Amino acid sequence: MNQTSASRLLLRAVPLALFLSASLSFAAVRPVPTKASPKKAVPSAPGGFPALRDRYVHTFLVRFPVVATYLGAEGLDPALGSLNGKLRDLSPAALRIERQEWLDFRSALGRVDRSKLTPAERIDAEVMQAQLAFLLHNLDRNTHERALDAFVEEPFRGVEWLLQGMTPTGAETTGTRKEWEQTADRIAATPAYLRVALANIRRGSAAAAIPDRRMIRVTIDGAASTIEYFDKSLPKKAGAWMLPADAATLTRLEEASRTAARAYTEFRQGLMELFLEKDGKTLKPGFDRDRFALGEVEYVWALENNLRETRRPRELHTYGKSRVAETLTAMTVLARAIAASHSYPDSSLPSVFAKLSDDVPKSDDEMLSWYKDACQRLVAYGRKTGMFELPADYKLDVVFTPPPLRDTTTAAYYPAPPFKKTGVGQFYVTPTGDDPVALREAARATIADLAAHEGFPGHDWYYQFMRSRAKSISPVRWLLPGGVEDSASMWEDSMSGEGWALYCEQLMGEPRAGFPNGFYTPEERLFMLQNQLYRDARVVVDTGIHCGYMTFDEAVAYFARNVFFVKGPISSEAKGNPDPNERRSVESSRKDMYRYSKWPTQAITYHLGKAAIIALRSEMQRLEGSNFDERRFHEAFLMQGTIPPGYFAETLRGAALPRENSNRAPQ
Repeated sequence: MNQTSASRLLLRAVPLALFLSASLSFAAVRPVPTKASPKKAVPSAPGGFPALRDRYVHTFLVRFPVVATYLGAEGLDPALGSLNGKLRDLSPAALRIERQEWLDFRSALGRVDRSKLTPAERIDAEVMQAQLAFLLHNLDRNTHERALDAFVEEPFRGVEWLLQGMTPTGAETTGTRKEWEQTADRIAATPAYLRVALANIRRGSAAAAIPDRRMIRVTIDGAASTIEYFDKSLPKKAGAWMLPADAATLTRLEEASRTAARAYTEFRQGLMELFLEKDGKTLKPGFDRDRFALGEVEYVWALENNLRETRRPRELHTYGKSRVAETLTAMTVLARAIAASHSYPDSSLPSVFAKLSDDVPKSDDEMLSWYKDACQRLVAYGRKTGMFELPADYKLDVVFTPPPLRDTTTAAYYPAPPFKKTGVGQFYVTPTGDDPVALREAARATIADLAAHEGFPGHDWYYQFMRSRAKSISPVRWLLPGGVEDSASMWEDSMSGEGWALYCEQLMGEPRAGFPNGFYTPEERLFMLQNQLYRDARVVVDTGIHCGYMTFDEAVAYFARNVFFVKGPISSEAKGNPDPNERRSVESSRKDMYRYSKWPTQAITYHLGKAAIIALRSEMQRLEGSNFDERRFHEAFLMQGTIPPGYFAETLRGAALPRENSNRAPQ
């Protein structure tokens, strides 16, 4: 749910409390030099903690304009709408000021008497404290000097999220003139943003804040698709979507977009000159090294501060291996039953998966139609079982992935801005170009579980439910420190969001009245278990590569053997294996390891988040007995916002209904 900006605004005289609810080792560390801030220290009064929290939310959104767009910040305060035309200011001077702001907020928060706060406010204070710690930690680690993926993706994502949140203006048009003008402003800000980013990268490379060699290569290669996006795709899309009366704005946007494409070309060339030999292919010796490992000390810090996880990495590594073994056992038993029902001569897991993978779509269009059908059936199942209260007009959009994201995802969900009323969330499915080999990965039996994760009742319902109740969820719980989805991100939201989506995969397979086998067919259940295995194995490899328990290649091999059942040789480039499907699986494992290497701790949030939800549900069932209501539990969980369950589990347990004779609902 892979996943960043700031220009400055004066704080409004009217506090955001009027708008907001009071509810619920990388290489050398070279801190950003701290100079006296031109701003006064943030006071803890007047207004107490609620006012302090609101000022922090406002300052955060100003510092991260693309996150503000993603969240629809103008829905909180119309004045924040101007952030839609901006990108993050990563200049050394701006970062010095930003660092002082976070220090001031941390100092003010330390003066708050938490014993006088409501339970919901105490949670917010803890969330705010962890976010501030992370923001300062990111600056101290000089993330702004090596997060190459963030620099390439931020302008693109900032534009795409603007387009996604636009106001419909007709049957085939979208976006008001103001919205398109802001889009043009953000595009026009891209060249300056990239110049600062390149200067930061050069500064970091001279001071040991150097990106991993894989990120260097992927960024240089990936910039080509972003260049094409700004040069061709975006102007074409704008021309199709804008009203004819906005021709002047369209002309300005087209010019800005092509200028941005040239800026990306110059940025890419700058990276090549910095990192590559004159042949334009070979990394210079000083940069051709593994630098992805976070280190055990940093990993523990991230577990505790970002995810509210108390277990140590080695404990999680061992635990992950045990879960992999358990899931493989369950899959083996089910595969034998499926083989018997179909009279397959071979009941081994690889053979059964191969048989099921013969039922594939003939084209990308057919693949997309299968996803749409699965989502419709899942929604109907949700209505029949009553596990959720769905509005009559509930709609789930399933569309092809935009080109710049196609290299990094097979399927993904991008939510609508939660603070705004306009815009729709979209379930992206990546086309294959009608490639028969790639289409085998979209076998019919694989579709249902992925649709449950990305669509309903996973990400789409998660965000639509919260969005419909956004005024009752404290905005601090929506913030995404560091960025939405890149190597600078905190991943605080992932424990809740990805944990929920993985929980929903299992939820759809649980037996219930009238549906003894749940939603899935046995074949679909087997792929559900494979996806569970995938997340189990992530716990092993993420802790392994970042804490030194595994080399990168050992992690690739572990994943290829245990998740994709590769039997043949596994070399550094997947060569030497005569089986093309196994070579493809090895390459897929290698791409997965690259993602995990650049996003430490994100990969484990799926399994850990799901496990936390299941444990909390079991505890609520124990406490409430016959009074336990599944739908009420789901709604109480979602009302806590996009933060790790570790923040609020005790609050939910304290609000449990007595085992008998009570209708009191959790608050």
